Amino acid sequence: MYGKLLKLIFIVTILFLGTGRAYAQVDSLGLAVSPQIFELDFFLGESTTRKIKIRNTSEVAIPINVIVTNFSAVEDSGEMFFDESAGDISIDSSQWLKIETPNFILDPGEKKDVHFSINVPENAEPGGYYVVALFEPQLPSFYFKENQPRSIPVVGVLFLLSVKTLSLEPVEVAEQIEIVEFGIPKEQRMQNLERALASIIDAVPLVSAGDISLVEKAPSSFVLRIKNSDIFHHKLKGRLAVYDAFGNKVGETEIRRTTILPGKTRRFPVELPAQESARFRWLPAAVSDFLVQNTSLGKYKAELTLEVDNSNEERRISVLTDFWSIPWKTILVLLLLTICLFLMRKRILAAIKALLNMQPKA
Repeated sequence: MYGKLLKLIFIVTILFLGTGRAYAQVDSLGLAVSPQIFELDFFLGESTTRKIKIRNTSEVAIPINVIVTNFSAVEDSGEMFFDESAGDISIDSSQWLKIETPNFILDPGEKKDVHFSINVPENAEPGGYYVVALFEPQLPSFYFKENQPRSIPVVGVLFLLSVKTLSLEPVEVAEQIEIVEFGIPKEQRMQNLERALASIIDAVPLVSAGDISLVEKAPSSFVLRIKNSDIFHHKLKGRLAVYDAFGNKVGETEIRRTTILPGKTRRFPVELPAQESARFRWLPAAVSDFLVQNTSLGKYKAELTLEVDNSNEERRISVLTDFWSIPWKTILVLLLLTICLFLMRKRILAAIKALLNMQPKA
């Protein structure tokens, strides 16, 4: 009965705003919430009450409905998707989160505290649970100008909940975080040459080629996929450094902090910016970048260091991969140029002598 009455009040209020002086047509609306993420740990049967601050940044009043639903992430991309299917309360965390006032109206510029409670049942399964509270404006069409794009903001607050038990033995993080793939993308590698070289090496007794990575230019990116086999989410950040055969650092990039949900594999974008070289610093930037990319001959080492949950040294994971850079086009051009110079050496020497013997006319 209370819910129906509140909905009726909403409808009346919207119609009133549509006919009174408070009503104004707008191109877009704006909402802001704080905090945007709650990361909370619970034991079985525990409860908590908190609040969310929400503000109407637009110039009209906005009726809002709060929807609570579970969410998960797509493999590799990490893109969020909502799971609205209802389940047993022991595993359906959307039933644990209760918004005190799920329907309300925000006046222009108004701020409001939205109170909520989280109650973890005694029979909940240990692990990570992920809920989102969506603040959805309930707006009729007359709120917007005709023939104009409509932007209706739906802002969300994420809840990353970890349910633990005293009997749950802690597992070493290094055993739960698996680097599924780390290396140079296939499109940047000389795969035909890799296969040919691998077949030659494998034909030699007691010798194994292993995974050979050959590139023509200095790599601009790396492939990094990490799987979280734990029942809890983990946050990772790190750094990738590239060294030449002499141990000199020739490239470095940062891996931004990212959350991986339980049982998910996440692809991390690792872009390696072009590095300056002291040898070509005197040249224009475009020429210098070209030479750095196309003269990187030799063996290189890429070192990946990950920090899990921003913890100490004991929660770090490191992995190495080697690759060879063979700028064969540059080598071929230099070889052809050398041959041409050798074949034309007599003419070139004669021309130089003629220039040196030339006397200026009086």
